[in-house]
Amino acid sequence: MGDERSSTDFVDVRMVIDLGERHLAVGMIDADGNVGVRDRVVTPPRDRDVALTRLVHRVLAATPAEQQPVLCAVTGPGPVDEQLGGFAPLGDNDWNGLPVRDAISEVVGCSVILESTGRGYALAACDGGSVIGVHLGDYVDGGIVVDGRLLSGERASAGEFAHLGIEPDGRPCRCGIAGCLDAYAGVRSIEASTGRGLVSTPASLIAQSGMMVARACASLAAMMDIHRIRIGGVVVEAFRQAFIESIHQELSERTRLTHLTDLDVAAAQFHVLAGASAVALAAGTIESSAV
Repeated sequence: MGDERSSTDFVDVRMVIDLGERHLAVGMIDADGNVGVRDRVVTPPRDRDVALTRLVHRVLAATPAEQQPVLCAVTGPGPVDEQLGGFAPLGDNDWNGLPVRDAISEVVGCSVILESTGRGYALAACDGGSVIGVHLGDYVDGGIVVDGRLLSGERASAGEFAHLGIEPDGRPCRCGIAGCLDAYAGVRSIEASTGRGLVSTPASLIAQSGMMVARACASLAAMMDIHRIRIGGVVVEAFRQAFIESIHQELSERTRLTHLTDLDVAAAQFHVLAGASAVALAAGTIESSAV
């Protein structure tokens, strides 16, 4: 989203941050989404809040004094815990319980918006119309955008597709039941099932993962009447064309309903700050009504 520009060209500067299991990324964008000063480090195994505030200080120090941010948007492992001002992913995750909003706002001195990585991805994948975004990172996440507006739901978590049931009596999921999409398409679940790193996943399991993602896509399209679905994340990067081919093969069997014949499912990868940038640019337009 956006192009890199000279820092002297920036107006209405916004800070954007992405918190991942593998990276912490912080950058500055202008009102058009162009990226200016940015920095990135490997996520430490502990004291993540300390590493994050240190990185934010570093980016601010490299930003001209007259271009301090008017807003900050942060994406991380959802769902968002608004009461805490942080993230509350299910299971063992070191972002759980950290008051991210307070830690960042003390440094930047402006409003801080929190959003899940998947919902930010959906916004980045939207061109002003409607799209379902499915993000396959450490955990499955996503978002639903209708006419350019990100749907929120009653708890601001619309698009949390991780626990969509796609295989009765299937693989155990971290939520305590079986057959959830996350059990087949989240990095942690895939690696736990094979005992290997993601890039060493056997071809048969890559095909199975693609099949399960396709089932989810067909169900989501039928429910939401949205015909454009974009899929991204580490799993897509690692599994590549074999994964996409498996998705399309399964979709050919599951999209025979008349209103699904024009379903458009494709991979879409963006730079690491694209989701947070989309959230920052959409501030004030996120739909707050229930789905």
